Amino acid sequence: MPILTTGARCFLEVAEVGSIRKAAVHLNLSASAVNRQILNFEDELGVRLLERLPRGVRLTGVGTMVWEKLCQCRDQIDSLHTELENLRVGERIEITIGIMDCLVGSTFADLLAAITERNPRIKINIRVYFLAEDLVRKLKSREIDLMVAFAQNISDDDIWKIHSITTRVGVIVPPGHRLAGRGAIPVEACYPETMLLPERSMTLGRLVRSALPERLRIAPLRTNSMRLIRETIKHNRGISFMNEVDVWNDVHAATLVFVPLADMDLSTELNFFVRDPKSVSEPVRTVAASLHDLITAELVRLYR
Repeated sequence: MPILTTGARCFLEVAEVGSIRKAAVHLNLSASAVNRQILNFEDELGVRLLERLPRGVRLTGVGTMVWEKLCQCRDQIDSLHTELENLRVGERIEITIGIMDCLVGSTFADLLAAITERNPRIKINIRVYFLAEDLVRKLKSREIDLMVAFAQNISDDDIWKIHSITTRVGVIVPPGHRLAGRGAIPVEACYPETMLLPERSMTLGRLVRSALPERLRIAPLRTNSMRLIRETIKHNRGISFMNEVDVWNDVHAATLVFVPLADMDLSTELNFFVRDPKSVSEPVRTVAASLHDLITAELVRLYR
């Protein structure tokens, strides 16, 4: 519904990119057609909006005022489109999910797209945090409605776990590594390798360091960034222990390999928390259940 005239839309685009030629590319028009539309628009208003310069264009004083008013008008039109869409599909329900950084990537984005396609009336906002403690605080302060995190030992009467997914911890190696493709391996197969481990401040770091034997060769690198560890492994500078979700984007892209442990049963839990299971809204329950089922199915598809 192009309520703004073609001349007005051409002027807005030129004002924002600073060039008639660049604006023409964005608008899929010729530069001469864009210039002609703006000249006609100037004639309609009876004012000069642009100064034509050797290297682009510049707004005149009046042009700046017109541009600001048109921006306001465009925002109002966008808002109108949103309201009309809401009337068409019914009032939208908005929920906010807090997730840990390790979930971010193409795999999780695909799962979210599937959920929004199934539930067109639900608008989902995503907030990303590095620490479970931050997520707990945001959930309790009602800044998020659902918390999805690797949080093992949360003892708080104000939040409740409604779903949980067990994710195996295994050895992470680059493709072509001697351990890749061997199936499940004993932990002693890792002894000759340089091991990159996350800090103890992280749930996985505490679990791995307390469970693994001291004979491992720990690299002199301390970090709370799983992303940095993954990138280091890709450059053949060590291996690590991570859970299945930590590396699912890389496994999907075939840039890292997850190798299960044969003689150790290490795992972490991806938990779903809400403030109060009795008062949680039906949309939050629906999204939480869908996300739980989709993540579970994706783990089976990738690793089983």
